Formats: sequence, structure tokens, C-alpha cells
Amino acid sequence: MGEADTGRAKHARRHGAWPSALLCLALLIALAWGLQRWTHGFEVWTFEGRRELQWRAGELRAQPVDLRDSNERAPRLWGAQEGASAAYLVDFVYLRCASVCRALGSEFQRLQGELAAAPPGPPVRLVSISFDVAHDDAGALARYAAEQRADPRLWTLAVPRSADDAQTLLRSLGVIVVPDGEGGYVHNGDIHLLDARGTLRGVFTLAQAEEALQAARRLAGVGQAR
Repeated sequence: MGEADTGRAKHARRHGAWPSALLCLALLIALAWGLQRWTHGFEVWTFEGRRELQWRAGELRAQPVDLRDSNERAPRLWGAQEGASAAYLVDFVYLRCASVCRALGSEFQRLQGELAAAPPGPPVRLVSISFDVAHDDAGALARYAAEQRADPRLWTLAVPRSADDAQTLLRSLGVIVVPDGEGGYVHNGDIHLLDARGTLRGVFTLAQAEEALQAARRLAGVGQAR
């Protein structure tokens, strides 16, 4: 190759490198922008941290989906009956679960007793929603309700009509459910406080169940905030 040809080749390589460099720069900018959005300006780096910022900002609201209870009826929940003073404590379970779901059931049974003993007032409702659409039909819900002595006036058990409905509801509240590879699921065991419109107003651990109840009573207008 002559000297002139060598010069032209170097010139072509230099000019060919520019589009590649610009493309890499554009990709880095897009990645940084997306990361900034996901982390809320680099304030949080975990999914739970991001979800907390979202619900504190009032950005998470339960999407309306087709739910069915143990009688194959659509339960009347947020946005459907009690008005602006209602509050809901909601957990997401699957009825074959023998660990955290059972613990949540026991805690809801205890909270049900407190609600039953309280004076009448703006309603606080307990809601357990199964995301295991393939297994938890009306009969399974009825058996679980009987085991937990669930009073339908205080504690609603329901399952979405379809897997798509289940995913829509879970995503709208930022709830993660992952198959465990053994026929079950890994999921959070949180108690979710929703207002009458279905907006997520608080997230509590199982150990904070009593705190969740007090927050629900304040949200529903029962008692005074301390």
C-alpha cells in the first residue's frame, strides 16, 4: 500500500470513529437519565426505597380489577362503598403458603378482634388478596376464611379473576411476587394501608401490625393522631 493510500485509510478510520463515539455518548446519557429517573435523582438505590418515595408522594394507587370473594361475588372495596372516611389494611398472600402468609392471617385475626370490640365509627376493613389465581378459587377462599374465623363484615378475602388482573393490581402498588421454583412464591409480607380511593398511604411490616391499625383508624377518622 502506498503512502497516499495509508493516509486515506487513517483518515477514514478517524472519521469512522466519530459516529461510534457519539453513539456511545448518547447511550451513556440515556442510561444516566433513566437511572436518575428510577432512583429519583439518585436519592434511592433499592426497589423498596423507590416505592416508599412513590407512596409518600401519593403516586401508587390500586388499579380497579375484577375481584371475586368466596361466594363468587365482587366485593365492594375502595372507591365503591364507604366514602371518604374508609381505610383498608391489605395483605397479599397465597393460601398454600405455610410461612409468612399464615403469620399474616394470625395477625389479621387478632386485628379483627380489636375492630370488633371497638365502638362503631368510620370503617376500617381488613382485606386479604390472593395472587395465586390458578389455585385459590372460591372454595379455597371459603376454607381459609373458616380457618381464620374471618368475619365478612370486617375482613374480606378475594382473588383476582385472572392472572392479568393479579399482575395489574400488584404492579399498581409496587408489590413484587416471584415464583420460588418449587411451586410457591417469594413475596413481601407487608401490610398496605389504602384510603377510600385505593391510594397507598402507608406500608407496615408484620411486626408493625398494631401501628398499621392505629394509622388506619386515624385515616378513617377514628380517634385523634397522637
